[in-house]
Amino acid sequence: MKIDNLINIIEAWAPLSLQEPWDNTGFQIKISDKDVSKVLVAMEITDSVADEAVALGADVVVTHHPMIFSPINKIDYNDITGNYIIKLIQNEISVYSTHTSFDKCQGGNNDFLAKLLHLDNIGIMKGDESGFCRSGLIDGDCTIGEYIEQISEWLKIDKTFMNFTGNINQHLKKVGLCTGSGAEFIQCAIKDDCDLFITGDLKYHSAQTAKEMGINVLDIGHYGSEKIFADNMSDYLSKNTDIEIIKSRVNINPFSLIL
Repeated sequence: MKIDNLINIIEAWAPLSLQEPWDNTGFQIKISDKDVSKVLVAMEITDSVADEAVALGADVVVTHHPMIFSPINKIDYNDITGNYIIKLIQNEISVYSTHTSFDKCQGGNNDFLAKLLHLDNIGIMKGDESGFCRSGLIDGDCTIGEYIEQISEWLKIDKTFMNFTGNINQHLKKVGLCTGSGAEFIQCAIKDDCDLFITGDLKYHSAQTAKEMGINVLDIGHYGSEKIFADNMSDYLSKNTDIEIIKSRVNINPFSLIL
């Protein structure tokens, strides 16, 4: 399969037109229009992921986070991104990132997370004109604390990596969510009558504001909310291409438990 055909399959699901103006979804590196026989899927490029791609003989790495966000004035092997670029180009490995377009598209990160959280009646959260967030109803009756226990099990996230503000004993019916950094959508969760809003990268002042406004917020971490990308994209490409699709085995979570 030609690389452009592979990307057309990805963009049929998550078109570039959905990306935010500040984003850099699309090719990060393109090595000609060569035949692609092996694709590595990862949340983002790190040194270990680049080494994994080289060791596997991958032709393309498909990531969620773009490798390049800002204009590059020079490519220097002493710089982190420059080192990635040199290593990948030397090994003729292309990189394609599907970022905010994949957050928004039907079946993308946010829809996939909503399903993993066993929500019903999933839809775009009220007031979210950008189309990132989802909300839905839980299947059954439980408290927020009991639901957090389930989330830890379903997503395989240690609760030590989570932060919560609100009433953990409140009974839960409606959940809103935004993968990645979604604190800006807390007010949308309130407008949508969500009992709980789930996201990542919740900062102190946002947590204080949420507490004062009476909305329960669970921070499962940026990594925790988006590591699902590799599963979702790998499954899609395996079903829609006849090439070898490999899900990265590298744990890129930059945080460690302090025991």
